[in-house]
Amino acid sequence: MRHEPKKRILVVDDEQYICRIIIESLGEDNFDIAAFSDPREALDYLAANPIDLVLSDLVMGEYSGIQVLEAALENHPDAIVILMTAHPTVQTAISVLKHGGFDFLVKPFKLEMLNATIKRGLEHQKILRDNISLKGQVEFLKVANTFFGTGQDLDPYLELVLNSCNTELAADASAIIQIDPDSRETIRRLSRSSEEDAAAVLDESLLAPFLEELNTSPSMKVEPFLKDTTQMHRILITNPVYIRKTLHGVINVRLVSRSEMVPHGQLDALSILASSAASAIANQKLYHDLQNSYLQAITALANSIEARDQYTAGHTDRVMKIAEQIARELGWRKSRINDLRMGCTLHDIGKIGVPDAILNKAGILTDEERARMQEHPQLGLQIIRGIDLFKPSVPYIIGHHERYDGQGYPEGLKGNEIPEEGRLLAVADTFDAIMSDRPYRKGAEIEVAIRELTEHSGTQFDPAIVRAFYTVLKSGKIDFTDLYGRDFDVSCLDEILNSEMELA
Repeated sequence: MRHEPKKRILVVDDEQYICRIIIESLGEDNFDIAAFSDPREALDYLAANPIDLVLSDLVMGEYSGIQVLEAALENHPDAIVILMTAHPTVQTAISVLKHGGFDFLVKPFKLEMLNATIKRGLEHQKILRDNISLKGQVEFLKVANTFFGTGQDLDPYLELVLNSCNTELAADASAIIQIDPDSRETIRRLSRSSEEDAAAVLDESLLAPFLEELNTSPSMKVEPFLKDTTQMHRILITNPVYIRKTLHGVINVRLVSRSEMVPHGQLDALSILASSAASAIANQKLYHDLQNSYLQAITALANSIEARDQYTAGHTDRVMKIAEQIARELGWRKSRINDLRMGCTLHDIGKIGVPDAILNKAGILTDEERARMQEHPQLGLQIIRGIDLFKPSVPYIIGHHERYDGQGYPEGLKGNEIPEEGRLLAVADTFDAIMSDRPYRKGAEIEVAIRELTEHSGTQFDPAIVRAFYTVLKSGKIDFTDLYGRDFDVSCLDEILNSEMELA
């Protein structure tokens, strides 16, 4: 289990009693708290110590909380900063947010509100830290795609892996030590570091924790040191490289940080790179297996979007299952259905660029918010641009919000101008949206979904795909209990079709 140190909180207020009250409210057992009534001391502390969250008064004599905010973000870019004031104005609140503050509390405030705001801030920070940037994920995949697409030798590929370690994990040294799994003799040693740093990451004793038993968790060594007057940590991470549960080597990465804690996202990134190296070492013919493993990594990232709102959890998986059954009914070949799984997984990936306030809004979106939401197909294309591995997902990303009558977005395509993949996904996506629970309503009955598809067949949806979906429903190939936790009687389908306009 990964060690989770206490969150470090800095409290800054020129009223000492307020510092004491906040410390008592937060509880020293839950957090590592430092408090200062002198802003100068707080600024010095920020420059020399790791911090997770800052709670600062806005006006403190000749000092401003904005100075504390700027110093916090300069030294700790992912820190959460919350400012407090007894004299709020709209301009002040805007200034705080423009400078990167997370929230703004008006004194006097209830301690319950303080605790809730801090909890929300730390949860937001956890998402940022635990989810490596999507751009970084795609770069990892690009490395793998380059290697398998051009048939490069193993050494150049492993060099690319090490470059990714140094770039994406902000490491100053990295190395791969490959061993023969039977003799355990070292057969390859590669590093991307200075000659002076190479010895640390090429130390073969780092293999020891993984030689005698299967251990997929990375090991970590932390060495504190002072840089000028600043407390720093030199962290050496060793990630094993396994192939079919057999050790084939390790990837070692060394980085320097103010904190001794490594974000989970960075550990996950290293794990992905190790898996990539393992697949390359095993055999170039494992390309398709590697493709699946990387798709799983991207699926996890796509699901992190859903995790931002409990009501959208499982949406991608449900849509994939529905769309796959429609594709089978349409007679799609196996390879195209494999591409469909990727397309369904990535179709909403652009939503990672949509603010939480819009993505999770329970009410009706404003025109401005709707325009921002409608950017997500183009954002998705930008994310996967240049990655051959993900080209099959393009028609799903760009086409699933187009309408059959040409009134959709982002391109306003009409009829068969819309890729069939996008037309198919539009039906599956809409059906799931109607059937699933949302913050503002419970999931609808199946009659509602069928009437919606029927009513908009020929305008929003491709009639042929709607008909294929109805055939799937009649055949009983959709497991509603698995998808929605409840069963539905589809016998209403014929009655609804008879009472509605015939499909074109």
